[in-house]
Amino acid sequence: MKPTDDLWNEMLNTDTVDEFVGNNLDDIVFNGLEEMFDYFKEQKKLRSMEVYDGAMISRTFGRQIITGERGATRDKIIQFCFGLKLDLEEAQRFIKISGNRELYLRDLRDSVIIFAIKDGKSLLEANLELERKKLRLLV
Repeated sequence: MKPTDDLWNEMLNTDTVDEFVGNNLDDIVFNGLEEMFDYFKEQKKLRSMEVYDGAMISRTFGRQIITGERGATRDKIIQFCFGLKLDLEEAQRFIKISGNRELYLRDLRDSVIIFAIKDGKSLLEANLELERKKLRLLV
């Protein structure tokens, strides 16, 4: 984590808040899953339905998860990572803020998911690879 003085200096020399946050994602504090969800949705210029469709989660159930009305399994959070089109660093941060264990490279199933996220694959493509390796699907 960068010292606050360093962040101030970077902020003063950055043109936009989006650029600043994007460059310092690990050092920015989000107040929960909903705030991070909304941030990524806006950054990626996605509509809510695109996210829910990409995550293969119904809008009602998905919104309940994001707002904290309903709990979510780690797999549901990972599904949102695909729906939000997160890169690997963003996905790890999103999973972590949800209170779940980050993806672990030494776990075979997690490794398949990591590669799918890293390669920008869809949730369907990730599930096909999991199925090919006879591993539990995300959906």
